[in-house]
Amino acid sequence: MEFFLYFNMKKKIITISFIAVLSIIFWGAVALSQDYIATIKVRIVYTDLPKNYSVGYSSITESYLQVKGKGWELAKLSVGSVEDFYVSVHRRPGRHKKDLSDFIESNQWLFPSMQVLQISPSQIEFDVDRINSKIVKLAKNFTLNFKQGFGATSEISLVPAYVEVFGSYSLLRKVDSIRTVVQEFNNISEAITTYIILEETPGLRYSVNRTKLDVDVQKIVDKNFVGVPVEVKNVPDAKELILYPAKIDVVLRGGINKLGKLTNDSIKVVIDYWDALKEEGGKVEPEIIIPKFTNIISVEPKKLEYIIKQY
Repeated sequence: MEFFLYFNMKKKIITISFIAVLSIIFWGAVALSQDYIATIKVRIVYTDLPKNYSVGYSSITESYLQVKGKGWELAKLSVGSVEDFYVSVHRRPGRHKKDLSDFIESNQWLFPSMQVLQISPSQIEFDVDRINSKIVKLAKNFTLNFKQGFGATSEISLVPAYVEVFGSYSLLRKVDSIRTVVQEFNNISEAITTYIILEETPGLRYSVNRTKLDVDVQKIVDKNFVGVPVEVKNVPDAKELILYPAKIDVVLRGGINKLGKLTNDSIKVVIDYWDALKEEGGKVEPEIIIPKFTNIISVEPKKLEYIIKQY
């Protein structure tokens, strides 16, 4: 008896739920079949360009259409991304001024039953120019954040470093570089080799759409170079510049692999005779030339005593 009551109750619940679902579907179908008004954002796309021509100046790149249509039609449009609104230039170069309402019929994504009530802005002005090209450099638009104790030990290389850009003269004359997309690399502890996409520019086309990023990354350490000889230059005949001491100690900071390959000969320490003459107090500071991607941490001594002997 209890089982029979439970079975009947479950059957009633299922029936009520089924009726509720059907009611919701029916209500939705009725609602979507009614007329509504909505505003749609559209992106301007030019078509029917003459061969080797493109659009340079354009007064607008986007517009808004207020449309009236069935609920299911508007729902389809709202689900998608920004729609492309096609504007034909009819293969005619030069300056044009058009009403966007003239191109409603050629935009077939607008359902025939839809009514366009308003377009804002409603007019567009544009130039159709012959395509030119120029070569410009790539601009780094990315960030490298290294793990603590690590750093770059090479140039940040982009290959290619330049790109040929195609477009109308009016657009090209404003372009002196093309940026990579914004990208951030974090906690870097090893060399990077990857491709980065170039940032798109409306109305322009590139010979390539990406560039290869290469940068060597190593653990940063210090290394002491003891007894680096000091070279004296530009000493006149019959004179001698005597230094004390004649050697110095240098501590460099850089990549562990790079520093491991360096010797005292990798560091050049120079004192110019004429610079010594300008110094007062009988001491002169040497010029120290070090390998790329290393830094001087300390020099001992910083200044050297000197005497000038004449023969």
